[in-house]
Amino acid sequence: MKAFIRYLVFSWRGISAGAAIVIVLSVSILPCRGQDLFHITFDEPPEQSPGTARIVEEYSEFPLWFRPMGEIGHGNGFVRVGSNPAAFRPDNGTAYIQTGLGQSLAFSLVDYCCLNATSFDLISVDLAEYSTVVPDARTVRFTGYRPDGSSVTAFFTTDGIIDGTGPVNDFQTFYFGEEFSGLTRVEIPTYGWSMDNLVVAIPEPSTWSLLLAGAVAVFCVRKLRRRHR
Repeated sequence: MKAFIRYLVFSWRGISAGAAIVIVLSVSILPCRGQDLFHITFDEPPEQSPGTARIVEEYSEFPLWFRPMGEIGHGNGFVRVGSNPAAFRPDNGTAYIQTGLGQSLAFSLVDYCCLNATSFDLISVDLAEYSTVVPDARTVRFTGYRPDGSSVTAFFTTDGIIDGTGPVNDFQTFYFGEEFSGLTRVEIPTYGWSMDNLVVAIPEPSTWSLLLAGAVAVFCVRKLRRRHR
């Protein structure tokens, strides 16, 4: 390792050009550092107008892509609810998503997430009942899948307390255990729940990834210098 770092240092020529390349690579990596949590609020464009709700087949909010389990375009979907919803729906002042009878949800990293991100960790989520019409406590199943094919499952049960747009706090916050790390996909096969404020983290790039970025920068600089001799 020390010898490799020494090679990078003493091979560094054309420092200004090399610095520019390193900056570009660093900018590509930094947005996905593990210490930065991503708070998914379901408020991103396209805006779901206040007081409305509609079935959607997909939704993207960095760094995740949400879709129903199964293929898109076959009538599958989930409901996106705007702020200040109808009186019978749960309310927390912002937009959220929910699933009705026969609906489901899955999510994974968006394709353009970042240079080094191949997995994510689940931290917490806010859950509520479906509506005052279907107010029963609901057990929501989260199953996370890892690259090696292994999986982990958690069950969160809501308290069954819901008054729609009344003063009661309809949403509860649930926390995932440390085992919900290194995931590539999460599926929620149960229906009849509402969800908001999903918090995820992206593992920070490893030392070898940063060294690889440096090696690429050195190679590019030396290549450019040879062409201009």
